[in-house]
Amino acid sequence: MIDTEKIVFTLLPEHIALVECKPDTVMTLDEGLLSTRMMEKLSDQPLPMLCDLTHVVKMTRECRTYFAGPEHAKCFTRCALVITSPISRVIGNFFLGANKPLRPTRLFTNKEKAFQWLKEKED
Repeated sequence: MIDTEKIVFTLLPEHIALVECKPDTVMTLDEGLLSTRMMEKLSDQPLPMLCDLTHVVKMTRECRTYFAGPEHAKCFTRCALVITSPISRVIGNFFLGANKPLRPTRLFTNKEKAFQWLKEKED
């Protein structure tokens, strides 16, 4: 587990990276860059990633663009975004609508369904 000021990164036994944002998190480009570095520390190979956006209150355009781009795409194989709050739902929908992630990325309102999707055999 890696615990930063705004995000906790955990490598689960299923070889899935769990990324949990702390309450009232504002995601900026700096957090995006840090996220890539922390994912690379968790594993030397790309992993499926479950990112819980429930506590995110804002994500800058620069951060969204970075998360959808090639540098961040090197650290994961697919991404399940968990959106259970109204704000996280808006951020998640906007991210997928305005940015086109290079890896398969889906929104979920249920962590268990997100885990199931991540565990599926990749195409």
